[in-house]
Amino acid sequence: MSNSFATRGVAALLSVGFGVSANAAIVQTFSVGSGNKSSVIQIDFQNGNGYQINYSWSQSAHSSWDAMLGIDAALPQMSMQFDTYSFGVFLTGVTIGVDTNYGQGDVAPYENYWHFWTRDSGQWQQAMIGASDRTLVDGSNDAWVFGSSTAPQSIPAPGAAMVLVASAFFTRRRR
Repeated sequence: MSNSFATRGVAALLSVGFGVSANAAIVQTFSVGSGNKSSVIQIDFQNGNGYQINYSWSQSAHSSWDAMLGIDAALPQMSMQFDTYSFGVFLTGVTIGVDTNYGQGDVAPYENYWHFWTRDSGQWQQAMIGASDRTLVDGSNDAWVFGSSTAPQSIPAPGAAMVLVASAFFTRRRR
């Protein structure tokens, strides 16, 4: 009885820890750049596929848009489309491998564009400034989400789900 309960508990925890959504997943992680500072840039496509880029740099004043240009130049499987205006840059299209989204916010319900998010600590915040005006700081997180004003998908800390699973299993076994 104890084993079947533990087995069911582990399965339930795995489904919670790894099954946030059947359509949402970080499908690949890249490391780009070099230097003593680093930030995470996340790109979430409308189909739920997400990419995490660990970006490193050394310059003191480096914008999130500078990071996107550097990532685009460094990753042969990535391409971007954007428009430049006097007030900044408007990202219209991103392709990474087979994942691609393009939009200008011009089709009802007017969510078909890349939403820019930032997180220096705590919760994700939809950016009130553009990526060209966002100065990266060491340890910051920026994200682009297409087609939704929903916050970027969560990336669990490495091994966090397994710690929860092991903890639940051993807690039950000690009783």
